[in-house]
Formats: sequence, C-alpha cells, structure tokens
Amino acid sequence: MKRFANGSVKLDISFSETLGGTVGMNNRSFKDDVVVIMKRKLPLIGVRRWSDIHPSVHGLIVADMIDRWNLEDTPGMEEKVLKIAMERYRGWQATLSSTYKAYKTDEARLANVPEDLQLEEWEWMIDYFGNDAKFQERSQKNSDNRKKQKTKHRVGSKSYSQLSFEKRDVETGEEPDCIALWELTHTKNGTWSNKESQDVYDKAREATTYKDTLLCKSSQPRGYGYMAKPKTGSERFRMQIEEQARATAKTQQQNSELSQQVNGLQDQLEVERADMQERLNLERAEREQLEERLHLERAERERLLEEERRSRLEFEKAMMTKFNQQMAKLSQQMRSQQQKVIIVICLPPLIQTFKTLFYKAPVLVGIQEQGQL
Repeated sequence: MKRFANGSVKLDISFSETLGGTVGMNNRSFKDDVVVIMKRKLPLIGVRRWSDIHPSVHGLIVADMIDRWNLEDTPGMEEKVLKIAMERYRGWQATLSSTYKAYKTDEARLANVPEDLQLEEWEWMIDYFGNDAKFQERSQKNSDNRKKQKTKHRVGSKSYSQLSFEKRDVETGEEPDCIALWELTHTKNGTWSNKESQDVYDKAREATTYKDTLLCKSSQPRGYGYMAKPKTGSERFRMQIEEQARATAKTQQQNSELSQQVNGLQDQLEVERADMQERLNLERAEREQLEERLHLERAERERLLEEERRSRLEFEKAMMTKFNQQMAKLSQQMRSQQQKVIIVICLPPLIQTFKTLFYKAPVLVGIQEQGQL
C-alpha cells in the first residue's frame, strides 16, 4: 500500500497491545520511514551511543513521523517512535561496523565509503570502530553473549509482534501468550529448531502447571477416629485464613517464577534478534563487497577488450598500408614488363621493314634512271 502522491492522506499504523511493536499491513513501511528520517536527522560524528543524541533531534524525528503517519501526538506515541528509531540506529551502527570489519586496512575502508555516508563521517566511524576502547569492549561482550546463545528461532526477518498479531484469535482478538509465542517462533512444521529451544519451552510449561488446593467441606475431622471433636468456629476460621495465606504465598511464588521465565525468554529473544540483525548486516556488507569486485572485474574486462580492439585496428591499418605499397610496387613492375614486351614484339618487324626498304632503294633508283633515258 503506497501513500498518495500529493501527501494529503496519511497511512494508518497499529501497535501490538502485548509486545508493543508495529503490526498490520503497513508495519514494514512505517519502520522504513523511521529509518529514512532517522538517518536524515541524526548526526554520526561525535555520537557514540543513542544517549548522546540531543533531545531536540528526537523531537524532530517524532514530528516528521506524525506529519507522515496518522499518529496521536502523545508522550506514549513519542516513546514508541523513539524506541523504534533507537533500535534502527543501533542496527545502522552494526551495519557500519560489519562494513568496517569486511576490509583489512583503513585504506581499503576509505576506498569503499557506504553510500549513505559522507567521507568525513566514514573517517570518524573508522577511527571510532578501530580506536574507541569502550566500543571494542562492548562489541566483544556482545559477541561473547551471542556465542553463549544456544536457542535458535525460525521466523526470519518478521518481527515477533507481527507474528503474534497474525496468530491472534480471530473472534476474541487475543494474541498468544509468551510460551505459545516461543513455540511459534522456534518450531517449523512441528519440529523444534534445536533441543535447547525445546528445553526452554518444557521448563516454562512446568512452571505454570500446578493444582489448586482442595478443601474439605464437612466440619467433621477426618483421619482422627470418631472421638475427635470438631474444631470450633473461630478455629476453623483461623485455619481457613492460614490456608488462604499459604495458597496466596504459593501463587505469588509461582507467579514470580513465571515472571522470571518470561523475562528469561524475552532476554533470549532480544539476543537472537540482535544476532539475526548482525548476520543480515554482515551478509549485506559481503554482498556489497562482491558487487564492487564484480564491477571492477567488469571494468577491467571492458578495458582489455577496448585495448584488443584498438590493437586490432592498428594492425589492420598497418597491413592495409603495406598491402597498398606492395600493390603500387607490383603495378610499376607490371608497367615496366609491358614496355619490354612491346619492344621485343615490335622490334623485329620494324627491322625487317627497314631492311626491305634499304635493299629496294637502289633498284628503284635504277629503274627511275632508265625511264628518264
């Protein structure tokens, strides 16, 4: 679905009530708009973390999104937009870090400036990635945490919020709980991504399966013989209060354990999402590097073909010049041979004619003299 060209109509966007992320048919377009505005507004030079960005810049991002999308201008909506912007900003930095790691030297890095950065911004980022001790420590810590990550999800690039929204109950609109969502995101066609993911699911289910305490309705005590006296009303009331207190404490403990399980799942989901983003960034950087290498190879092939074509033309020109010279020389030789042939053919008859005239001349003179007599 595209926004109208005149910009008079804003697109709608919804947020998940359970997980908070964008959902619906426009969720990707909304995030893409956040990325575009974020890159346009946020500075890179001098900024090491999201907290270094001035609040006024945050306000500009939110204002642009409200201008483009049908959003309420409330603190809650501002918090949601900025949370997405912060996550995308970290992803942008991760992409730039992957590009930095794709090259071995600063010369090679400076020769491959990312298309959405200026040269001076890239120079600052190269220095930041290579020399900032806190960044390197944080990067190493994140890398170590990802190595400890044993569970694997199978949802690709789709967000958990969108998946949960798609799997909601059609009639009630209720979305899957955290445990059901874990199963949806870590299985495919009923098969778990690995044993560790299934173990987390099994443990989470065990933490929520417990039976309610059954109370005896009769006032007659059981298991103590018929002589046992029933408890007085005040005693029974006190026992009920104590039983309810124990049940409440047990429920609270179980809820606390469940909450810890849920937090553990959320932490693991966050680590997996970060790991997936880094892999995507690394693959993008490798693809860009391959495209650049192919471009250079194509340019080199075209240069070699052009040199070969030019060399061939020069060779043909030289051969044509030599051929014309040989033809001119041959033509001159042929004319000389023709003259010799003409002399050889015509000279004997001429000599014979001269001889005939020479011998006949005295006879003619004698005849002429006799006639005169």
